[in-house]
Amino acid sequence: MVARQQPPESVTVVPRPSPAVPGHLFSGREAELRLLDEALSQEGAARAVAIVGAGGVGKTWLALHWADRNAGLFPDGQLHVNLRGSDPVTPPVPPEEAVRGFLLALGADPRAVPAEPEAQAGLYRSMMAGRRMLVLIDDAASPAQVETLLPGTTSSAVLVTSRRHPGRPLSGHSAQEQPCTGPDAQVPSLGGSGAQELSPGGPDAHMLSPGGLGVQDLPPGRLGVQDLPPGGLGVQELFPGGPGVRVLPLEGLSEQEASRLLVRSAGTTQPHAVRDLIRHCAGLPLVLGIVAARVAARPHLPLDTLTAELRNAVTHPETQDAGEIPGGLRAVLQASCLSLAEDARGLFLALGPAPVPDVGLPAAASLAALPAARTRTLMRLLEAAHLVVQHRPGRYRMHDLIRLYAIEQGRPASSAAALRRLVDHYLHTANRGERTLAPQIRPITMNPPAQGVDLTPLTTEQDALEWFDAERDCLLALLRWTADQDWNENTWRIAWSMDEMLQRRGHVHDRVHVWEAAVFAAERLGAAEAQCLAYRRLGHAHLQAGDHAAALPALRRALALAGHLRRLRGNRPAEPRTVRRHLIG
Repeated sequence: MVARQQPPESVTVVPRPSPAVPGHLFSGREAELRLLDEALSQEGAARAVAIVGAGGVGKTWLALHWADRNAGLFPDGQLHVNLRGSDPVTPPVPPEEAVRGFLLALGADPRAVPAEPEAQAGLYRSMMAGRRMLVLIDDAASPAQVETLLPGTTSSAVLVTSRRHPGRPLSGHSAQEQPCTGPDAQVPSLGGSGAQELSPGGPDAHMLSPGGLGVQDLPPGRLGVQDLPPGGLGVQELFPGGPGVRVLPLEGLSEQEASRLLVRSAGTTQPHAVRDLIRHCAGLPLVLGIVAARVAARPHLPLDTLTAELRNAVTHPETQDAGEIPGGLRAVLQASCLSLAEDARGLFLALGPAPVPDVGLPAAASLAALPAARTRTLMRLLEAAHLVVQHRPGRYRMHDLIRLYAIEQGRPASSAAALRRLVDHYLHTANRGERTLAPQIRPITMNPPAQGVDLTPLTTEQDALEWFDAERDCLLALLRWTADQDWNENTWRIAWSMDEMLQRRGHVHDRVHVWEAAVFAAERLGAAEAQCLAYRRLGHAHLQAGDHAAALPALRRALALAGHLRRLRGNRPAEPRTVRRHLIG
């Protein structure tokens, strides 16, 4: 997510996509790039395309490559969000959270962002009016995620990627919908003599001609997708009379494209060996990238040896039932993991179940319980092996299929200990930042961090705010995860430790959600002091967000708990006005 604080009025906000472009690992796709040029380059008409295909087929790479080489078409910049629709650990990004991220990137004051999702979407469309921008929505899982991010203007273009099956509505929750399961998954044709019903009770979709446009009308609130006809892009109406989304189904690379990618990436000149090797890759760029990295790392090893390793891995019983992970990818990952040193393999397995969207080096060091210097070396090795991606300087993440494999291969006891260290890293570092930003506030009691935790020193306010800005998404994800795991002590302490940052940066809506989670955790703990603190902060958060009606019951509950605590301690009850002033002040 591109996220920025409101800049000075003299600064022009030109948001850019945050992920790194694929560079030398991008190959082929000339026909798809021409279709994207045709669909997205003509201003004055609705311009929205959804790239739909199996996991690892290269949807994001294609989108980022097109966005990078066409940046000049969008002088006002590009917005990017990863909706995490296929992530096996962290939940999909809620629509209102994605909209708020776009509003901040466009320069909105976070304190002025309305609380109601409809009003947020309206403000987003108003700020996008007249701008010439590209909105890149990656890994969408549901219609609700996408609809509110459509800019509602023909001056901007929208590019969506999704793993959802292109023959049915784009939805992550429909029982009738099936995701694409592999590079050879067939896209159902909407042409011919028949018609296909895309939703129960919904209208049929008809293909007008082999080279023409298929039109599908959906009721308001539904987002459907349309097959790509042989002669051009299909058009699907989001709303009656509204803008259309054209769908580009994506399959694996051809043998020629795959060979070219492998030869260029690995520098090999053994055509017959390359041909045998790519047969195990199923045309998936994700698999080809990992194989190319192995070839480059072992330049003196004959390709036939690597091919034999993959052949043996493919026939291994563990790869026969591939599940969500294609068999070719599972075989390549198995061979790659066997080639890793023990500590590198341990770090790889620890990264998989981490319930955060990405990690920095200190968080990775905490997961693996390794020194920072050694962790930096290992992360470089994993990046060179294409098992992790450095999508921003110093920030690493895994493809969701690689992440799923790491989760499958990990040992529960080791994973649980690593997750404890990760939580301690964020909790204790955030607590340091809170005490740096608000030294006048009485600190809460903290248990010592687990052995092996790397703590970031935050000695100045600038250090603390920069760390919080970089880790805000991870802190919010970890807060939700600890609540789901019933790690209630951690939940309310994380909330307390990020409160000053949320106030300073004006994240009023996030602050409400954070203290709602803290109240729930404190209630489950049955700890009256934690409940009193949480209700008090929740009331303040509602007041800061302008919701006085919601603030009143929270502050009343805090007042009642404060009186209860005073009676338990045997103190004389304070005057009501004094207690109220203490709670509201």
